[in-house]
Amino acid sequence: MWGMRDHATTSDYGHRVLGEREAIPAMLELFEKSGIHATWATVGFLMCDGRDELLTRAPEDRPTYADPRLSNYSYLDEVGVSERVDPYYFAPSMVRRILQCPDQEIATHSYSHYYCLEPGQTDDQFRADLRAATAQLREWNIDCRSIVFPRNQYDRRHLELCAAEGLSAFRGTETNWMYLPGNGAAQSLARRAARLADTYLPLSGSNAVEPCSGDPLMNVRSSRFLRPYKPGLKSLEEMRLSRICRAMRQAAISGSVFHLWWHPHNFGADITENMAFLRRILESYRQLADEYGMTSATIAETADAWAAQRAFPPVARASPTLAEAQG
Repeated sequence: MWGMRDHATTSDYGHRVLGEREAIPAMLELFEKSGIHATWATVGFLMCDGRDELLTRAPEDRPTYADPRLSNYSYLDEVGVSERVDPYYFAPSMVRRILQCPDQEIATHSYSHYYCLEPGQTDDQFRADLRAATAQLREWNIDCRSIVFPRNQYDRRHLELCAAEGLSAFRGTETNWMYLPGNGAAQSLARRAARLADTYLPLSGSNAVEPCSGDPLMNVRSSRFLRPYKPGLKSLEEMRLSRICRAMRQAAISGSVFHLWWHPHNFGADITENMAFLRRILESYRQLADEYGMTSATIAETADAWAAQRAFPPVARASPTLAEAQG
């Protein structure tokens, strides 16, 4: 619930969070069968065994958002003492399950699901949060190389802070106006409507990703957000699938990267329908692998390939964001 708590509760969204515990193993099984290298960006809070560990790891300099509802520290009084007691907020067992699957990268999604562009917070607070997250990952023996910024909120100074802490890559946004980074106030109805329409119609193009300079981090941009199945829009499912598969084919033909992402909680309801849709996407990927040599890579693997400036086959990438599912 960490990434949802400012606008949802366990009573109205908790079923999706619990549904992740079925969806994540199903995704991992499918990824392993299909040879998918995926990046899972995790919130530090959810990796804790319980509230005591969360508070022990928490930095003293915490976010001071103008809107206190945005701070996940505001909800600690409703959080249980352990994953067994409170599976809505803690999920270290799910992270361990991901680590057991080959070719999966664990990235950071910040320690507290930190919003870099919201009024009131400071660069020092973000640095403290990031250090708490990376220190925790080191204790898990995870070499964290990548970051996915919560709600895609970042600017250059945050990238510089990440580089100073040893990170080398991030998932940036598409370049079209409807996807550019901004705080909550910037998410106008027009932008939201445009993004929804872009799910079905090629308004923003294929968003195939080309190599970047890596200054200060390698930007492995998003190509497409995989929206979850909605029963009311069932008649548009073939359009949604075609939109993704055509863009992925364009990336394969041009030798570019196609970066598909979603949150595991997006699959936490209607699991059968969502998994069936994902299988069809990966069937298309396998066809492109046969036709064009398309491969799958994590964010860090893609950044490494770009940094080395070596030949790299076209890439299809799935990067579900575990953090928001449990946040």
